[in-house]
Amino acid sequence: MTIPTTEKPLHISCIPRGDAYALKVNISKNEIGIIYRVTAVLYVHGWNIEEAIAETSTDGYIQDIFIVRRLDDERMKEEHLNAIHKDLKELFYGGISVMNYLARHPEKTETLRMKLEETPEIFLFNSEISDSTVMDLRMRDRSGILFEISQILFLFGIDILSFKAVTDSGQVRDTFLLRLENGSKLDEVLHFQKLKNALLSVL
Repeated sequence: MTIPTTEKPLHISCIPRGDAYALKVNISKNEIGIIYRVTAVLYVHGWNIEEAIAETSTDGYIQDIFIVRRLDDERMKEEHLNAIHKDLKELFYGGISVMNYLARHPEKTETLRMKLEETPEIFLFNSEISDSTVMDLRMRDRSGILFEISQILFLFGIDILSFKAVTDSGQVRDTFLLRLENGSKLDEVLHFQKLKNALLSVL
């Protein structure tokens, strides 16, 4: 399924991938917070994100690929894709903030900010052979977690290059590759503990 490009340069398509779906979001503007907005929309529409990766094509388009699965196991239909496209277009080009968007869906915000019973484990480290910071989180899974993590990263001015979740017996391990807006890795002194504290305040 594909939603064609209209007057604004936002294009999405979706193909089955096993019992999940690969959702591709192409957008012409490269700015921090793309995954933050997309996770908000997918959360509202009842889709769980198992993996995400951001790529830049040769023609300058930003392509984010999300492996998604419906929380109620319903298959992706054209009306689902149209609704996702409509909301994404509004968030990227309609001047609406993510918080105002969520305020329209109060029934969806009830699970947000629900503290986990077990304290998550958060690991941050820089490798000499990589130009990005790795963040590993291990915790109980619940709806809305990826959105809350991406919101904290957005507020810290941190870009998500890729994300992958592995779930086993209700436990999830999320691995992120992160970079600051200026393209550098996170500073171990300036950022690591502040980021951990902020994440623990909402998880």
